[in-house]
Amino acid sequence: MNNVMHKAQELAEAILESSIYQRMHTAELQVNKDEEAVKAVSDFVEKRQAVESILASNNMDHTALAEAGKAMEEAEKKLNEVALIKEMQESRQEFTQMMENVNRILRLVITGETEEECDCGGDCGGCSGSCSSCGGCH
Repeated sequence: MNNVMHKAQELAEAILESSIYQRMHTAELQVNKDEEAVKAVSDFVEKRQAVESILASNNMDHTALAEAGKAMEEAEKKLNEVALIKEMQESRQEFTQMMENVNRILRLVITGETEEECDCGGDCGGCSGSCSSCGGCH
């Protein structure tokens, strides 16, 4: 058990030292220090909460929901136009991909199996029953 924990610690340190993690971490720090980025994130969160509040109300006002939805979309568009936020999103996506690859390797070594991507939505006619990720194609 000690060896497993030691190797897990080494893996965690290797992830932290990776250029992919470093890029993501730097991007997140830059976003948090940038006034324009912070304002864009805050505005989007505020608009999203307004939509969620309307959706949660018992007597939902559809006109108010449409207006709030439009305001949220505009805030999201502005958010996505901020260069630092684009960099952060791209770096997070790259980090997520790296971690998914790490997990695939672990799964392969431990189980001898890989989890195939499945776009059949549970209807296995399109995949000939070869995918296992959807749970329906065995």
